[in-house]
Amino acid sequence: MVRNSWNVPHLSSLKTGASQATSAATSDSSECGLWGSVRLTYTICAFLSNILQMALRNMLGLVILRMVKARPEDALLYSPEYQFNNLTAMSNCGNEVFEPSARLDVAQQTGDLKWTRNQELTFPGTFYYGYVIALPLAGHLADRFGGKLLFISSLALQALAFLLLPFIAPFSYIAAVITLVLAGIFGGCGAPPLYQLFVTWAHPTERTWMLSFAYSGMIVGSICIYPLANYLSDFGWKVPFFVLGGITLLYGIICNWFIYNSLDDHPRVTEAERTYLQPTSCAQAPQHFSTPWRSLLTSAPVYAFVFTHVFHNYGFLLLSLNVPRFMSEAMQFNMKEIGFLASAPFLGSFFSKLLCVFSCSYFEGRFISQLGFLRRLLYATCCCATICLIAVIILASCKQKTLVLLMYFLVGLTTDLAFSGGYWPTLLYFAPSFAGLISGLANCMAHISGFATPHLVAALVHSGMKSEWNWVLLTYIFFNALAMIVFGLFSSSKLQEWDPRCQQDTKTSNISNSNRKPSNTC
Repeated sequence: MVRNSWNVPHLSSLKTGASQATSAATSDSSECGLWGSVRLTYTICAFLSNILQMALRNMLGLVILRMVKARPEDALLYSPEYQFNNLTAMSNCGNEVFEPSARLDVAQQTGDLKWTRNQELTFPGTFYYGYVIALPLAGHLADRFGGKLLFISSLALQALAFLLLPFIAPFSYIAAVITLVLAGIFGGCGAPPLYQLFVTWAHPTERTWMLSFAYSGMIVGSICIYPLANYLSDFGWKVPFFVLGGITLLYGIICNWFIYNSLDDHPRVTEAERTYLQPTSCAQAPQHFSTPWRSLLTSAPVYAFVFTHVFHNYGFLLLSLNVPRFMSEAMQFNMKEIGFLASAPFLGSFFSKLLCVFSCSYFEGRFISQLGFLRRLLYATCCCATICLIAVIILASCKQKTLVLLMYFLVGLTTDLAFSGGYWPTLLYFAPSFAGLISGLANCMAHISGFATPHLVAALVHSGMKSEWNWVLLTYIFFNALAMIVFGLFSSSKLQEWDPRCQQDTKTSNISNSNRKPSNTC
């Protein structure tokens, strides 16, 4: 079987034109400034797209608290005198860790949807049913037809689905779920082309910081959406859908004049920038090679990467979907506080991104021979730290609000540091020729947690007590431990022998060293 690889530079051009590309990068970069360039334009477009995509996705975790009408069966049977005297939230969760305790439930819901608690808990996660379905198909379509149409369509159609949701939800829960699944399909169609277009619009010497900047939009969107959605929902729970959906739809339409599939299609690219980017534009001359399915399916590093991502992503999605509800039910924050404080984990992730951008290149350059060991060490250290931090949250009571917020901030930092500096870059080292295929499979499997975790929460958390939420946090510890074991034992940063790059390097080495003992480059 033969496939197109848009994430790998043309192998022959890497070998025959390496010296020319290096000298061209040095000379052309001075002639082709970044400011006002089309490559900077696309990087900003990708950054804004990630902000909007993540904002739409994470908005559901908070706005659902305003959508559903308070249910009489959720109120605890306290006398009016007891409630009036306000033997306050300190009794609500107490100091117990796993033992149930009596609590006074202050219902936060102000909406008009008559949904059950199980429906309310599982609704935000239904987005990921569609998201998982779309990821592998979108990658294939981006390879075949280019990324522009999928990029724009993903934004516009997802925005339309969110605009329709407030009109559909009051009439039928099933129809609302179908609409959100469709939104997930449209959202999933935007992830592979966003990455694919960087092959055309980012020079190798600029690719790391451009990708880091573009994908930091996901963290920025997660940080900003909670206070924004909370403020907008003061005017009605439908308002955030209309505002975010309208902005995303308008932005998707505008992108039509800023994003293009190739250098030849872009009407505003200068000749200097065309020359600067031309050697990296693999989309114009893709390399065809057979996929070694047997080697892929029997490779320990491949399984280590995929399952590490599955276990690690469980924690990220658990935070994204449930932090607002945890703070409302277990920690007894009010809605205005939740609007700001629910961003604590993502603020920690943002600091992690900054740390990786400014430090990882230094360590990669100085310790390249020990890179695999250092990544495993960093990942194990971060996982151990995350487990300890979650344990502190479990042991804390709702009186210790500041401590819990600090722990969530640090959890976001350690979790993202394990991702960005630990396991995620390893794929570009051990199987760069199949990075699109393997990462697509990993993302598809990892986002199953997006619709699985809400069902788990619904099964474990019946009344919202802190003792119930502690069992959910224990699952976070469990999956972190699994990820640490799998990555620590089976991961690799060594280029695999079945990768075409390794075969090409070996062939070149054998030819150039025909009179000497050939070295094993893999």
